[in-house]
Amino acid sequence: MPRRSPMPLEGGRLGVFGDVSQAAEAVRALRSEGMEVRAATPAPFPELVAALERPISLIGLSTLTGAVAGGALGLLLAAGGSWAWPIVVGGMPIVSFPAFLVIVFEMAVLVGALTNFVGLLAICILGRKRRGVPFDPRFTRDRIGIFVPGGGIRAEQLLLQRGAEEVRDVA
Repeated sequence: MPRRSPMPLEGGRLGVFGDVSQAAEAVRALRSEGMEVRAATPAPFPELVAALERPISLIGLSTLTGAVAGGALGLLLAAGGSWAWPIVVGGMPIVSFPAFLVIVFEMAVLVGALTNFVGLLAICILGRKRRGVPFDPRFTRDRIGIFVPGGGIRAEQLLLQRGAEEVRDVA
């Protein structure tokens, strides 16, 4: 029984490559022609990822923002507690920053981790629903699939010129 994709696939041209550099060159050529390109690989090859020019994820920035906000919140809570209920001991400062470092660090880690999780959920759930590449078992082993949705004869020519082992029409 053939495997079914969770989303119906759109038509286009699918090129199968054995060499990463040829696949990256094909992606660059297709993108320079203004075509949308999708790829399926058995591993994340840096050369191919660079050729696809995917936007950088905002997860890291949201985590850093959450960590800084959490550290500030931890400092505010610790200092606020000391000012609200002061324990004056022989000339010692009421707000002692070295004693608060552990609280600041723990709040930074906690809030940073929570914003990372919430950001990941937001990107996964609310993110753009992207259709994938038609499945071929070779793409999980040793081959690279380059899919051009709605690609015509020009896409097929570019894929073949750049060293595709096989180009087929996907309906």
